[in-house]
Amino acid sequence: MADKFDLKLFVFRYILITPFLFIVSIIDFLIGLIVPYKYEDPELPDKNAILTELTDKTNPNSPYRSTMASDLVRLADPNTNIYEEFTNCVKAYWDKKTLGIREILSIDDEVQPNGKVFKKYSLSSNYKWTSYEDVYKRVNNLSNGLLSLGLKSNDKIVLFAETRPEWLVSAFACFRIKVPVVTLYSTLGIDALTYGINQTGTPFLITSGEQLPKLQKILSKIPTVTHLIVIVDKFTQKNLLEFKKFSNQMKVFTIQETEELGKETPTIEDYERPNLKDLAVVMYTSGSTGNPKGVMISHGNILTSLNALYKRLGTVRTEKDIYVAYLPLAHILELSIEIGCLINGIRLAYSSPQTISDTATAIKKGQKGDLRIMKPTIMAAVPVVLERLSKTVYEKLSTTSSFTQLLFKLAYESKLQSFRAGRSTRLLDRILFKRISRAVVGKKLRLLVCGGAMLSKEVQEFVQVVLCPVMQAYGLTETCGGGTSQLPNQTDTGIVGSIVPCNEIRLVDWVEGGYRSTDTPYPRGEIYIGGDNVALGYYNMPDKTDEDFKVINGVRYFATGDIGEMINGNLKIIDRKKDLVKLQGGEYVSLNKVETILKLLPFVDNCCVVADPTKSNCVCLVQPNPKKISDLLSEVDEKTKEEINNLKEINGVNEKSKELNRILENNPKIIAQLTKEATTHCLSQGLERFEIPSKLKFVPEIWLPDTGFVTDSLKLKRKAIETFYKNDIEMLYK
Repeated sequence: MADKFDLKLFVFRYILITPFLFIVSIIDFLIGLIVPYKYEDPELPDKNAILTELTDKTNPNSPYRSTMASDLVRLADPNTNIYEEFTNCVKAYWDKKTLGIREILSIDDEVQPNGKVFKKYSLSSNYKWTSYEDVYKRVNNLSNGLLSLGLKSNDKIVLFAETRPEWLVSAFACFRIKVPVVTLYSTLGIDALTYGINQTGTPFLITSGEQLPKLQKILSKIPTVTHLIVIVDKFTQKNLLEFKKFSNQMKVFTIQETEELGKETPTIEDYERPNLKDLAVVMYTSGSTGNPKGVMISHGNILTSLNALYKRLGTVRTEKDIYVAYLPLAHILELSIEIGCLINGIRLAYSSPQTISDTATAIKKGQKGDLRIMKPTIMAAVPVVLERLSKTVYEKLSTTSSFTQLLFKLAYESKLQSFRAGRSTRLLDRILFKRISRAVVGKKLRLLVCGGAMLSKEVQEFVQVVLCPVMQAYGLTETCGGGTSQLPNQTDTGIVGSIVPCNEIRLVDWVEGGYRSTDTPYPRGEIYIGGDNVALGYYNMPDKTDEDFKVINGVRYFATGDIGEMINGNLKIIDRKKDLVKLQGGEYVSLNKVETILKLLPFVDNCCVVADPTKSNCVCLVQPNPKKISDLLSEVDEKTKEEINNLKEINGVNEKSKELNRILENNPKIIAQLTKEATTHCLSQGLERFEIPSKLKFVPEIWLPDTGFVTDSLKLKRKAIETFYKNDIEMLYK
């Protein structure tokens, strides 16, 4: 049987697939001689152009700027604001569709094999769209309604809800009447939520019916809130009725009631109109250490960033482009893009992580995920989302024949070679990869924007080869997402692109870490981002503001704490200043640098390096990948290998995680071999011996935002991790 199977594979590979792919590659090569590379765009510079240069080539300490503009991009009209830009767009696209939703018809409980109960949605087969005219009316009605209820210009209002059209409508209603919006992640814990509400002293709070149970727990702790506006539907009406029993201290209205109130009083003029310098958003970061910080962002900060970033997208097709909105609007990446879409005539179609793909947790078997229904052309993502999309591709392939799987493998290798060489593969795409893309993300996706964290080379190449181009960007909440970005026609990996035209970047010497702007062959240093998109500072934190924000030669800068390297006009993030620990022997270890290298190992899903200043070595906590571990084992018996192979991917199922942990703990040879593998890998990546963890501890817990080990943007919460694993860390150091 085995011989027959091998023979079949031989025939598939060498008689059928390889000759076929060779012929296709010849045809694609000939097409490439006639037609430009697939990702070329007349609106963009050549993909090989140097897009970042020093302003003074004789001075390595001078700032770097984009070659796409002769000077820093700045806004000409100081009296404009986000709402005014929206009204200009409404005039141009009065009857154009925007803010699409897919209606939830019913919600059912479905018991999983492990006993857990998942909510499963029955969804409409199409998206329902709203016109710009209707959105404009809703924005004005809601702002009038809020004024009628007693909200005043310069009051602050908290937006605490999931990503949905009402979130954006509420924000624009507040932008109109000069009411700064305080954004808080819908996944925040009780303490962080209470802290954000109380620090800003907000009298009004807009939330969703889903969040009412959480707010109910902190009613006595948020005395400043007098009015609550609730986004409610037929599935959360019970939550609203239950909440009203305990909300004696505040007045509660639905968002529909507030809009109706505003519609009845349309001529309210008792409010101020904001300008570029006025505060638009207080955005609370997810907080990797301690309480979250509120970043103060002006109208000018947001519009400056958008003005420059949208020029990096190349040709924008307002009649055809659709953006899928599903990331948290409390994150600067999503908020900036959604505002940019709404003021540039690009349709926004709403989704959620629970319904976005065919394999999403709330999608019933047999139903299509949102991506396949809306067929977006532009999508933003954080690395973990792209990893899940890659996983979806492999899951779909696993249900196909061995011939199809082998065809994909060989075709992928062929296209990857062409991709790295900058050659188009139009015929191969039409035959195979467009079919895969259609099955995963719909057939029209042409661009993915990735931010929030570094994207691995493997995932970026996989998504670009199989699905569509990936444009990696680098920015922070404090810079309104501005900083650097790749262009859609760039295929490089491991970099975050060139400087956007509204920014200049300085690489500031960090002597302790051994990084200097004079380093050769490539300058290195702490990244300072300057420009009109740099935020006003931290809310009620003047000392922290003075520490992190600088003014140099009239330009406002933010000191990011990230260490960058400028390579041929592109920035590469290589280290993190705040994660530097000095060991007992005087050597410095950059925790983030070591973690980045360790996460390249296939058996490491995530990890946290711990360095005790009183010790001469560091150790590491590892969240393992069970599928990959068995591929590396040679020192264990076949029974143990089979046990590990039988463990399905973890995906938050603690029972499987604990079982894997039990197997590892009972087999010290496995730990020893994986530790040796990690050491060899770290040495090959140029780490010094003192930087390499001497011991690894494989942990059963899943590091997700709701477990408290990582932030909403998936950055490690070191203090939380080190506290939880205190005993394990002590054992590693014995």
